[in-house]
Amino acid sequence: MSTGAQVGLEFGQSLGLRRALRGLPLSPLVPGYGHLVAGQQALGLRHIGDALVERGRVLRVLDGVFEERAARRWQHIGAGRIQEIAVVRGVAYGPLLAQLEAVQLQDPAALRRILLYQLTGLLQAHPQGSEPGTAVALGVCPREARALVRAAAGHPRLDGQQREAAEGLEDAWSSGKVRRAARLAARLPADGGGDALLRGRLSDIALRAKEADRALDAGRKAERSGDVRAAQAGFLRAARLAADCPRAVLALVRVRRAEDGSAGPVDALAVRPVAETVSLSAALPAADGAPDRRILRLTRVPDGPTGITEIEHASPAGGWVDRHPPFGQEVRYAAFPLRDGRIDGPPVVSDVLLVAPDVSGLRSATGRGRIDAAWTEPSGALDVRVRLYGPDGPVVDGVSVRTGALTATGLAVGAHVVRVHCRYRSPDGSVVESPGVEHHVVVDPWPAPVDRLDATVVQGAVRFAWSGGRDADVRLVAWPADPPEPGAELTYDPARPWPAPLPWEAAAGGGLVPPPGSVTRVSALAVLGPRAVAGPGLVVECPPPVAGARVERVAGGRARVTFDWPAEAGEVAATVEQDGGSTVRRVTRSTYVREGLYVDVAPSAFSLTLSAAPRTPDAVVVPPPGGGTRVPPEITVRYRIVPGPRRALRRGPSLLRVTLSCPGEVPPDLPEFVLVARTGKGRTEKGRAPTRPRTPTDGTALLRLDGGRLRPGSPVELPLPSGLRPPYALRGFLLGEGAADVRLDEPSPTDLVVR
Repeated sequence: MSTGAQVGLEFGQSLGLRRALRGLPLSPLVPGYGHLVAGQQALGLRHIGDALVERGRVLRVLDGVFEERAARRWQHIGAGRIQEIAVVRGVAYGPLLAQLEAVQLQDPAALRRILLYQLTGLLQAHPQGSEPGTAVALGVCPREARALVRAAAGHPRLDGQQREAAEGLEDAWSSGKVRRAARLAARLPADGGGDALLRGRLSDIALRAKEADRALDAGRKAERSGDVRAAQAGFLRAARLAADCPRAVLALVRVRRAEDGSAGPVDALAVRPVAETVSLSAALPAADGAPDRRILRLTRVPDGPTGITEIEHASPAGGWVDRHPPFGQEVRYAAFPLRDGRIDGPPVVSDVLLVAPDVSGLRSATGRGRIDAAWTEPSGALDVRVRLYGPDGPVVDGVSVRTGALTATGLAVGAHVVRVHCRYRSPDGSVVESPGVEHHVVVDPWPAPVDRLDATVVQGAVRFAWSGGRDADVRLVAWPADPPEPGAELTYDPARPWPAPLPWEAAAGGGLVPPPGSVTRVSALAVLGPRAVAGPGLVVECPPPVAGARVERVAGGRARVTFDWPAEAGEVAATVEQDGGSTVRRVTRSTYVREGLYVDVAPSAFSLTLSAAPRTPDAVVVPPPGGGTRVPPEITVRYRIVPGPRRALRRGPSLLRVTLSCPGEVPPDLPEFVLVARTGKGRTEKGRAPTRPRTPTDGTALLRLDGGRLRPGSPVELPLPSGLRPPYALRGFLLGEGAADVRLDEPSPTDLVVR
């Protein structure tokens, strides 16, 4: 049979050269067509034929869907061939080809209807749609291109609304939404535009709609007569015939409510606001089991029709969740049992609910006479109304409210209540409030903080003083890390306890002695029970002690100082206190190692204190114990050998003259002076003098002078004893406990040789 004959038989039309083809499909009449087109467009395909053949090959479409093979052979594209194509095309084409396979298995003619519908639309929209070459460019066999373009040119053209109706009609019909299907059918030509299959579907829709109308009329008549069960049966039949009939749905809810009001409720649909949603759960009779249900939200609109919205969200815990309820409006929910996707019984109805959710997550934190509250407001709320009540009633002063939060200060100790209401705009323009949520909180007593902390250094210790902290246990602590900011409020946590008070030793005269070498940030902490307030702090540094200090007077009014350099010290200060004044000399480690340390001193007694320089600026510096050295005044004992006085032609015995020089008061324990002589053995060589005594015992002690006899400005003269035979050498020594503190001024060694 020829191609034209086959097409004519299928569509039931006469064929001829002047009437090549009529009755192209005006609607694909396939459920899920919108989903199929979305997958097609995602792949960038012009029509579904592009998914069935490779680019460059052609299709025959008038007497079925065929693809061109080798040697001018044609292969019909059925479900089996679509599976083979899916293997070749790969993963990206898998979902679309799987849907086309399902369509082909359900209706063998549907694949060609879809392809002809899409090709017709493309040709009608193309500027050269009446040219056969345009059809060939779309992949149509050249032998069928002329017939196709002539048929498309005479085919009814659909506008946007009509195309939407043609493509969505079968979805509405297959899901039982007869009212929607009737509205869509009204946009299309009543005769189906030459599409016999569409004309039959339009007839089915019209008949079903009339049956639903008759069932509604029967139900209303029974309701007016008071026959509730007959009314329910009529409305239920109307709902089964037209699942989306709002009048049938509302009538079933109305009749069910009347039945419950007279005989008592046999079941119920519980509703519960949860945050910005509404949770629904059905209390069903035990025999009812758990059938499929259709959940509808009925929204009351003043002076308008009741809105009906289907709820499709299931709850993980069972039941359903309305995730987008209309804020500020009254709603009621109805759960209809389903059988094969159609309403199969009276609904379970809830009570009326005003959708005015409260805030969520209302929480608070307290401080010193303060409450900080926070919450999450529903997105649809106009605003919130917040009230704070204290032990003595409403609190107004010191209360600050902002979006999602409240701060109140200056509060009295005791129980408080935070109450928050959300406000919504209702459909009639008025404002409605939520029931409100309360949060109870107790303001506890807190200690008064320490305002100021001072420290004074007294005799190697530090004395602290502070202001504030009234009625609190004020502790001086050292935090292990950075201390909290002054005024920070702290609550005791056993896992992170507060630091213990300073473990420093108490000084005898008062104050605390920090450990030598320590740098401590001391902070005040006002404590009252399990709560505390951080106070100000200051840094106390006790530099490391300087050990091994030794002081020796040298010539030129200077003293040489030696010591052991303290570890980690960058600089050491030498403080000289003498004659009521003080001077400070600082030296770095490198300078000390290279040059030593010398200080200028007077002959009088002085004190030298060595201390490591503090490492922390603005620290309260407490000197470590020790480190001071007392140096006595420069006491000098001078002795000379004075020739004796002349008597006639002879000179008297030589004299030892001892003079004391001492600034200030003479110490009571001056050393003893001893003059020692050492004689030469035999005759000395010319010019060779006897060797001087090296120690007090290296010779003969000629004279001894007790130190107590010496007075400044009053020399003591003693005659040298006779009996020693020259030559001999003399030398004086100081003996006793204080000998090292007295300088002995000796004459020239030549003056101490007697020949």
